[in-house]
Formats: sequence, structure tokens, C-alpha cells
Amino acid sequence: MARRPVITVLTALAATLLLALPAMAQGAKTYAVLPFVYNGPQKYEYFSKAVQASLENDLEWIGHVEPTTKSLQSVTVPKDRGAALNALRGLGVDYLMYGEIAILDQKAHMRIDAVSADGKAWQKKGEVDIDEMTNWLDSQARALQGDVFNRPGYGTVEQEKVAQDTVQTMAPTESPFITGDGQPFQAETLNPQFRYEGGTETTGRWRSQTLPFYSFGMFIADGDGDGRNEIFILQESAISAYRIKEGKLQHLNTFDLPANVMSVRLEIADLNRDGKPEFVVGAYQFQSQGGIKAPRGTPRSSILSFEGGKFKYLVKKVDRFLGVLRLPPTYMPILVAQKKGQRDLFDKHMNEAFIKGDDIEIGQPIPVPPFGNVYNLTYLPDGLGYKCVVVNNSHKLVVYSQTFERLYESDETYNSSGVVIETADKMVGMGGGKTEEHGVTYNIPIRGITAPLTSNKRYELLVNRDLSATAQVFQNYKYFTQGEIHSLVYDQVGLNLAWKTRRIKGQVSDVALADLNNDGNKQLCVLVNTFVGYGYGNRKTVVLAYDLNVK
Repeated sequence: MARRPVITVLTALAATLLLALPAMAQGAKTYAVLPFVYNGPQKYEYFSKAVQASLENDLEWIGHVEPTTKSLQSVTVPKDRGAALNALRGLGVDYLMYGEIAILDQKAHMRIDAVSADGKAWQKKGEVDIDEMTNWLDSQARALQGDVFNRPGYGTVEQEKVAQDTVQTMAPTESPFITGDGQPFQAETLNPQFRYEGGTETTGRWRSQTLPFYSFGMFIADGDGDGRNEIFILQESAISAYRIKEGKLQHLNTFDLPANVMSVRLEIADLNRDGKPEFVVGAYQFQSQGGIKAPRGTPRSSILSFEGGKFKYLVKKVDRFLGVLRLPPTYMPILVAQKKGQRDLFDKHMNEAFIKGDDIEIGQPIPVPPFGNVYNLTYLPDGLGYKCVVVNNSHKLVVYSQTFERLYESDETYNSSGVVIETADKMVGMGGGKTEEHGVTYNIPIRGITAPLTSNKRYELLVNRDLSATAQVFQNYKYFTQGEIHSLVYDQVGLNLAWKTRRIKGQVSDVALADLNNDGNKQLCVLVNTFVGYGYGNRKTVVLAYDLNVK
């Protein structure tokens, strides 16, 4: 009997809350942000709608002030306060934001205007570098939320109390990393003329046991959907799964791929958006042409799953190079396919692809910068837009704008994996005589990784710096006996070093940024082929992991 009044009270309370929800929704005010008027070079025209979208998202105060759902296509950008109030009333919103952007050299002159239904008006102006536009917009959005929407804890007065965040380049950890402009620490007992290199027991670095094979690639992900990450290592004709247990790599399973096929890239992503990841294995099948003629071949990629801890084919054979790109503006992983070229290894065209049954379906083409292919292209977020970074045939980094304007080329070489495809260099349609062909090699690059590690607003590009004295002599050198992971930032002039790891002994074959040991924190993970004994046939595999937040 005593429970009945309690149940009655709870029922009444629930009913009250349910009745209150529509009232809360109706009580939320609305705002509209119009496209900004743009003046400047054509290559930055996208700023007009990019600033609109960014400001619309940043201004939202859920449950209190929310963006309108009405179409803004027919609304003309007002030229004065009177026209702005007329536009506001026509839309039936409580607040209207609009403004102007002018680009002069590398400076952005910005103005944000706001009006409210009661006739009040606000204006924010600023002159910032192009790469600082996002930071400026974020701060102005917070100011407008306080000044215009009266949101507690926001506004111009509140911002004056908080010191602005500095975009200081810092290494994410101490001992395993070196900053781009100095040494990590000075030990009192160490001669300052010496550089501390650490060792196998360096704080913040983990090293796996040696695996008895040489590797072609690595990806770290939750492959079977059990909530724990596995380490997947690609071999020439196999893929193996491991998990960290008691500080070592515990072998889970190995799946053999066709023996006459060389695997070149492993990607793991939920391509079907069904919560189950797919394993994309890019591969190449050689055709023997004898000892004199250069080898020929064809792409032979496949897609697998890892359900229940067992590999199985989803798509067994695709005669295209398959890979995964994270396309802007969402940077969601997309399956991409590319044919073999007639003279070059890669065709000039790249397409989206979709898994359909036991095969793939080719979708719309993807515009790419010159010499961009499924394996050498990385999209680097840059403020409101992005840059395209391509590893060219010389393994130098080339940066392109969104319109594929060439902006920068590095002096050094990066991301050589040691995975090499040799093809015949001959004119299209020319013969097949034994002396008419010679071989050219293409070193499949390591994937580039982008992440905001040392600043929430600026993305860094993680790449491996190729280090070898022999490579300075031989142009087509395939293997590099040492490497360093470099974090590079683009400053509108070029890619500059933010920080780097200490020198890594061996051929760096892949890099990942993932939670290796399932402790909730991401580590910088490096796949290394070590050289034991004489010759490159004696390579073995080691995995290194660096903590990013050693304190």
C-alpha cells in the first residue's frame, strides 16, 4: 500500500516533464546566419559559406537559442541595419547574423553584424592571418553568445578574464621526443654538448618482442567489435592479428593471402556504416616476363572481415588498387578505387567505390591533384578548409591548395615504406622486344596521419623521415636503415617541424595513432623492420609505441 502514493507521484512527475518538453522547444529562440560577402582571390571564395556554416554551428545554445530550419536561399545579404531588420522579420527569427570577409595577401579582414528582433545591433571586427580565422570565429561566437544571447559565462567581459590560448609548438611528451627548435631536457650530469638518445627502457616508449617475419603494413582497430583494439600486421601474403597481453604481442590469428600476390596497403574502416569494420587489402600480382624484360602485373585487391576473431573474404578479387581516403569536409573514411595506368603504375582517375554483394561498385570520380593516387594522398585540415599533401615519386611532400594550386615542396624525403612495385617503362602501344623495356620502381608510401596533438585548432601531419647514407648515393634506393617520426605543421609558407621522435633503428614500415594497449589513451605506434645479420632478407618485425602524454 505504501508504494502506491510513490508510483502516483512519479507518474505525475513524468507527465509534467513530458508536457514541459514541447513548451521548452517552443520557448527556444531562433537565429539565422547568412552567407558572408566575400572580396578577394577566387581560390578563397569558399570562405563565404564556410564562415557561415562555422558560425551557425558555434552559436547554437541548445534549448535556448537554436538555428532556424527555414531556407535562406532567397534572402539578400542586408547592406544596413534597416534592411537587416526587414530580413529578420521576413524570416521570423529572433536574431540575424551577417558580415563581410576581405582577403589581402595573407590577411583576412572580417566583420560580423548581428541584429535582434527588439532592434538592438552588435558588430565585431578583426584582422587576422588566414590560418587564424577559425580561432577568431570561435572567440567571436562565444562573445556573441554572451553579448547577444545573454548566455551566462560568455561574452566580451568574460573573455577578457581568460588568457588567450597560445599556439605554442610543444612536443607531446618529454624524453622520447625532441621539439623542432631545441632539446627536450638538460640533465645536470650530462655535458650539454651531448644529445641524450635514450634506450630501450626510455620512459614513455614500449617495444614489442621480435616477430619472425618482415612486415608490409599495420593498422590498429577494434576488428571484431568486442570493444578492444587489435594490432593487425600485414605481411607480403598474409595478415596477422595480435593483442597486447602482459606487455607482449599475443597472436590471435593469421590469414593466408594468395602466394603470388604482394600486399601493399592495409586499411580498416566501417565502410558500410553498419558498425562492423571492413579490412581493405591493396595488392599487386606480378606476371613473370623473364630475366631480361621488366616484370608486368595487375592490381589484385580484396576486402575481408574479422567477425568472431576469424578472417573471411567479403570481396575476394578486385582488379583495381583499393584504399581508404578521409575526404573533407566530414573526413569520414571512403572506399576508393583506381585502375592501373597505361604507362604509369596508377591511372589518372580515382573513384569512390561501394561494397555490393561479393564485388564492388564504382561511384563518382574524386578530383585529385597532379600525381595523386589512392596511396600517396592525404587531406590535411587547415582552418575552414584543407590542404592536399602528396608524396611524389621522389618521396618529397608536395602541398596543394583546394583548387590544386601547388604551394610547397619539401627538401627532404618522407614515408618510404620499402614496399616496392617494379613495372615496365615503355611508351603506350610500343612493342615488347626484350631490349625495349626497362624496369622502374615505385615505393608505396606510408599513409600520412593528421591529428591536432599539440593544439586543438591546428592539425599536424605525422610522417616518417627517411634516413640512410646509402640513399643519398642511389636514387632508387628501396630501404632505409633508420627513420624519425616527424610532426609537421603548415604555416601558409611550408611544412615546418613541430616535434620528432628520437632516431629509430630499422626500416619504418607504417605508423598509427591508436589505443594500442586498450588503456583509454592513444599512443604513437610505429611498425619497424629490423636488420639482423647480412642482407635485407633477414628482416624481422618490431612494434614501438610512444605515450603522448608522459607527465
